[in-house]
Amino acid sequence: MKRQFWVLMHRYAGLYLTFFLIIVGITGSLLAFYQELDDWLNPERRFVAIEQRVMLDDITLVEKAQALVPEARINQIVFNRKPGQIFEAGLLPKIDTETGKPLPLDEFSIRLNPYSGELIDYGLDEDDSIWPITKSNVMNVIYKLHFSLLLEQPGIWLLGIAALIWTLDCFVGFYLTLPPARKTTASNSAQTGKSFGSRWSVAWKIKWPSSTHRLMVDLHRAFGLWTWLMLLVIAWSAVSFNLREFIYQPLMTWAFNMPDLEQYPELPQLAKAKPEPKLDWRAAHAIAKKLLAEQAQQHEFTVFGEIELAYQPELGLYVYQAETDKNIGEFAPMLYFDGDTGQFAGIYGLPEENIGYTITMWLMSLHRARVFGLPFKLFVSTMGLVVVMLSITGFYIYLKKRKAQALKNR
Repeated sequence: MKRQFWVLMHRYAGLYLTFFLIIVGITGSLLAFYQELDDWLNPERRFVAIEQRVMLDDITLVEKAQALVPEARINQIVFNRKPGQIFEAGLLPKIDTETGKPLPLDEFSIRLNPYSGELIDYGLDEDDSIWPITKSNVMNVIYKLHFSLLLEQPGIWLLGIAALIWTLDCFVGFYLTLPPARKTTASNSAQTGKSFGSRWSVAWKIKWPSSTHRLMVDLHRAFGLWTWLMLLVIAWSAVSFNLREFIYQPLMTWAFNMPDLEQYPELPQLAKAKPEPKLDWRAAHAIAKKLLAEQAQQHEFTVFGEIELAYQPELGLYVYQAETDKNIGEFAPMLYFDGDTGQFAGIYGLPEENIGYTITMWLMSLHRARVFGLPFKLFVSTMGLVVVMLSITGFYIYLKKRKAQALKNR
């Protein structure tokens, strides 16, 4: 196909994407620091004043929480809280042994002082509202704008389609930065002797000083090249978030035999859920640490700390996750064991298990800035602004060319 065809494809793809990319770029630059900004706006939500004494351990706190709400069950403990961070656990109704129905439960969650174990408050329901916008919900509104344009499922599809077009357009844009092939004749062979690399190097540079139009072209082209790989990561990972079932999962399964992310790991479910395991939290925690130590030795990884211990009634299994050198961002290997006997039931999510799964975990972690600490958060936040700049400069170039074409046709 002629180069002009790809120029047109890039132009019209860019016109479709401009609105979406400006929104996701601005919101994404903020979401790289979602938790930090939310904590700054609402410090009382997750923290109490730091005290000199040691915080109670998580198992003790979950036992205190369970005693305060005997009609509820807690299925998850999150470890590794920061100093002064409130202990919070979600509540689910226990099943009445006589009627087989859930017991009445008004509370959604429970929050305890991490030092004393005293009740702070109950969460009655999730604040999922988007209006009015307050400091309490502003970060959640920004997230929803970024993920779905505040339009729920239609917005998810619109942004998913935009992400797919963006992914393909990354390759088109890269191709258009390459210098076009030159026709060499005997008369001009001396003038066309510059190497491919020498001619392509122009695309990587920003000429200064220069006219506004030249500056816009250079910014659009050079920043597109400098950040090309990360732009592709952001675009394709966005497809994994918004078009997982229809596009991402089938393609990654075809290419890498990737397991179904929605069902992973596929473990046999019980005929009837078992909401109350025989092993309590303290016993389960001890078994979890022992089993993980054995798996760490077998699979040659190092454990640095704990993430969470959860019970899954539909499986009758506990699942334990920890900080290890096998983790990819927020994704950690999952160790399963029987909720009654403590028998090992498997470990899943190791990087060597499936390359498609591992690639996906990397894509998601890079998109969410969950790897490489503060420097990468700053980089991802800056990338959001780069996306906005590329959209604006691209639209400017389109308007200039359209104006020039209109003048030419007069």
